[in-house]
Amino acid sequence: MKTLQITLFSVFAFTVSLANAQVARNTKEAIDNKIAIKTGKNQLVKDQIQLKAFKEKIIAFEDAFIDHDRKRLKTIKKDILSDMKREIAESKRKIKQDERELRQSKAELRSSRKELRNSQRDKYYNNSIRNRREVRDDRRDKRDDVRDKNDDIRDLKAQIARTERQEEILKKIKAFNVSNKKVSGKRKLITNTKLLQEFSKTMEADIRATKIELKEDRKEVIEDIRERREDKRS
Repeated sequence: MKTLQITLFSVFAFTVSLANAQVARNTKEAIDNKIAIKTGKNQLVKDQIQLKAFKEKIIAFEDAFIDHDRKRLKTIKKDILSDMKREIAESKRKIKQDERELRQSKAELRSSRKELRNSQRDKYYNNSIRNRREVRDDRRDKRDDVRDKNDDIRDLKAQIARTERQEEILKKIKAFNVSNKKVSGKRKLITNTKLLQEFSKTMEADIRATKIELKEDRKEVIEDIRERREDKRS
């Protein structure tokens, strides 16, 4: 009898421990998502301002080229290169951020898989309404975490591709010698303008990615609220 009591107490303590760990994970995820939303909003405003300034410099670059104003062209090119280097540094920072988010989403998926196994085990030994509900909720959480992980993989690949293209464009613009007295011609103007416009398109893609990420973060906040309600109900 004493052995049975000890066993029951151990099972109860283990169940409580799992529940407390889940509450802690859900709370941490909620805090992380709120921080991500605040950071994303600030980044979005910053990116939009920088994109507008970059496009204005492209127009100034074209005007100086048409006017054969090499001195002005050289100054604008220097500013543009500085902006491009800043953007590439920012893109590399975003790659690291995306890598962190992917690691986090993989960890969350491991946790949700473990929680589903535990709830399925509980349902196997006691097919109660509460345990069936736990299995249903844990399956949904696992499905959401799989989706989040796949989204993070997609975002990381897209960010790496944009950054690599930005570096290629930077090299080509850097190689353009504006000090050359023979710098003229519609062909050279079109070539360099197209490259600069393509670079601005990568900046626009970054902005779209940030907007999508904000939308996903807001959705996760709603999911966090639901999960905390489920924790209280349990």
